Amino acid sequence: MKRVNAFVVAAVGCTAFLAGVAFAADNGSAAPSDAQITQRVMGKLSVDDPQMVRYIQVSTKDGVVTLSGLALNGLDEAKALKDASSVEGVVKVENRLSLDQ
Repeated sequence: MKRVNAFVVAAVGCTAFLAGVAFAADNGSAAPSDAQITQRVMGKLSVDDPQMVRYIQVSTKDGVVTLSGLALNGLDEAKALKDASSVEGVVKVENRLSLDQ
């Protein structure tokens, strides 16, 4: 069952990521909206590690991405921050992640 859930999460994340890429290609050089940025960050997180999207929430306001929720370890936290900051249109990343103790 866990394997199926992980697959579904990965599939949804990849779909969101690819939809965001396709939308950006259709819109030329227009700056991405906050919703598009959120989708792209979630897509990157799910591609990097499908389990991450189960614990990390992403919100975007005026290009500022806020990551909240639970990072399972410092490496996951660093990956999430790197993924978020690499998305086009992100002005800043706010880290509100808690580490699992």
